[in-house]
Amino acid sequence: MTRRRQGSEARPADVAGQGSEERPSDVEGEISNLRCLLARASALVRAAESAIDRAPWGDNADEDRRRLEDLSHLVGAAGEALAVANDNGNQLAARLAKLTATRIAGALAKHSSGGA
Repeated sequence: MTRRRQGSEARPADVAGQGSEERPSDVEGEISNLRCLLARASALVRAAESAIDRAPWGDNADEDRRRLEDLSHLVGAAGEALAVANDNGNQLAARLAKLTATRIAGALAKHSSGGA
């Protein structure tokens, strides 16, 4: 469930500019989405740290096993969130490079045609 939810929230960029020219608002949305993914991963890591820091360990085997399972899920979810954020960051970087190249090419074409 976590993986599916992260994937669906993390991928609006895949459809945001389909068949159309990139717009700054598309990029702004992707940056906002990336921030949300990183905030989620950060919260998961903090929750895992908190679970580790809670004392005592070793007093109750059943409780320790449950805490280790919780930690496993938290660390796994954080890893997934970071992987999705990394993918989105790479896509965003490619889109920004394309947008920048398009704008530079347009400016050069305008300049060389005397429209400067």
